[in-house]
Amino acid sequence: MASSALFPLAESFSHNGWAIRYTTMPCPDSPDNWVVFVHGTPWSSDVFQPLAKALHAMGNYNILLYDLPGYGQSQQWTAPDSHSSEPDASVKAQGQALASLLNHLALSGTQKRPRVIAHDIAGVISLRAHLLHGCEYESLALLDTNCVLPWGDKLYNLVRSSPEVFEEMPQGIFEGALRAIIRSARARTDLGLAGDGWEDILARPWIDSIEGQREVGRTSSRLSPQVSFVRQIKQADDTHTSELLEQGLYGAVRCPVKILWGKEDHWIPREKMEKLAALLGDNLKTFVTVPGAGHLIMLDQPERIAVEICRWIEFGQ
Repeated sequence: MASSALFPLAESFSHNGWAIRYTTMPCPDSPDNWVVFVHGTPWSSDVFQPLAKALHAMGNYNILLYDLPGYGQSQQWTAPDSHSSEPDASVKAQGQALASLLNHLALSGTQKRPRVIAHDIAGVISLRAHLLHGCEYESLALLDTNCVLPWGDKLYNLVRSSPEVFEEMPQGIFEGALRAIIRSARARTDLGLAGDGWEDILARPWIDSIEGQREVGRTSSRLSPQVSFVRQIKQADDTHTSELLEQGLYGAVRCPVKILWGKEDHWIPREKMEKLAALLGDNLKTFVTVPGAGHLIMLDQPERIAVEICRWIEFGQ
C-alpha cells in the first residue's frame, strides 16, 4: 500500500531557472556507494519510494531521489534572462539537468560512479547525460524505457499537435484524462483510488499547485500544473532521441546495462525493448521480462523489482 504523505525533497538545486528538488538518503558506512533514481513522464520520484527505501534499508547504499525539472515538486521556474519566454522541460534539457545535478553532488564519475536506475523517458535522459555530457556510471538499469522511436500514442500525438486545447481543458475533464493515463500504465487497470492508492499520489502533482511554486511569464503568479503537464508533452522532440540513434551512440555506453520490462506494458511493446537491447550490444548484460507488471513495473511488482535491482547492483546479474 502506498503512503499518502508527500515524499519530502528537502534540498534544492538551481539549474537554468529551475529549482530542482532532491533528497539524499545517506549511508555513513558506505560513502562511495550511490544509487541514483531518475523517473520518467508523467511521473515523479514518488514512483521509486518503495524501491529506494528497500535499498537504503540494506545499509550499503546512499540514495539520490529528485524530481525532473517541470515535474512533481520541481515545477518552480524563474526566467534566467529576458529572452526566456517558456521553461524548457525537454528531454535534451533533462539530460543537461541530470548532468549538472550529478556534478553538483560530485557524482558525475570524477570522484564517485553512481549506479543509475532509470524508468520511461529517463532512459534517454540518463543516456544523454552519460554519452553527451560525460557522466560516468558504475552500472545502468533501464526499467521499461523508451529509448527508440517513434514515441507516443494517439493521445500523446494529439496533445503535441494542439497543446493550447489541452491547456484550456476544464479541470474536471483534464483530471479524468490524467487518471485514465495513470491507470493505463498499470498491469491492473482497476487499481484506482479504491485500490492501492498510487493513482492519487501520481495524479497529485498535476492537479494540486504545491505551495510556494511560482512561474514567470503568465498572467497569474500561481503555477498551473495542467499547463506544466501539457508542456512536457509539447516539448518532447524526437530529435533528442534520434541524435543518439543516428550516431550509433548506444553501442558506446561505458558501463554494464540491465533491462527490465513488464510483460503487460501497453505503452512500450517488447519489440522496442528488443531493438534497444540489440543497439546496446555487449554492454547489455541481462534482459528480464517480469510477468504481472505493466509500464509502472516497480509498483506492479515491487518485491520482484527490488530483488532484481539488488541482484544487479550487488552481483551484476
